[in-house]
Amino acid sequence: MKLRFLPREETFFDLFDAAAGNVAEAAALLRDMVDDFVDPEMKAKRLFDQEHEGDRITHAILSRLASTFVTPFDREDIYDLATKLDDVTDAVEEAADMLVLHKVVEPIDAVREQARLIDEASRETAMGLRHLRKLAAEELRAYWIRINELENEGDRLYRRARAELYAFDAEHPARYVLVWKDIVEQLEEAMDALEHVAHTVESIVLKHA
Repeated sequence: MKLRFLPREETFFDLFDAAAGNVAEAAALLRDMVDDFVDPEMKAKRLFDQEHEGDRITHAILSRLASTFVTPFDREDIYDLATKLDDVTDAVEEAADMLVLHKVVEPIDAVREQARLIDEASRETAMGLRHLRKLAAEELRAYWIRINELENEGDRLYRRARAELYAFDAEHPARYVLVWKDIVEQLEEAMDALEHVAHTVESIVLKHA
């Protein structure tokens, strides 16, 4: 099923594709970082560069928005989608930076699992947003349902990770618990940001049904 025709301003869709692709690339870099924790400073620098590319794309979307009279959907939705995609890259980059700043020796299993979920959700986001150009309702609905499933899995993983960290309290110093608690929470923030992107897409689709 296709939704009603919208005014054409293809540049927005090109930029959203670029932003979502950048999110997927950042998530892949994070997953590689935690799966193969060799030279984390160099890998964090790559993510820093990816985050700056996300900022550049977001600025391009907002500049285009300011200079375009007829937009393909509501201006506030364009703004929300652009900034929420940027939030994902920011959260992923911050998690990588924390791994370096805390001088982590080796990521814990929960962090590797969180990075896997973020990577999968980011790839789903990049593929899903390709359907935004034509507002393909069935494909977009499948995308946000899948993101919801992954986010629910992420919530369960987050709760389990926190419980395990506090269970280790007797055998690990307080700093160990606090460091990993901060990193686990930051990765949960990245997963939540991906869900916020999906909610924004859902809102756009429902408005134009």
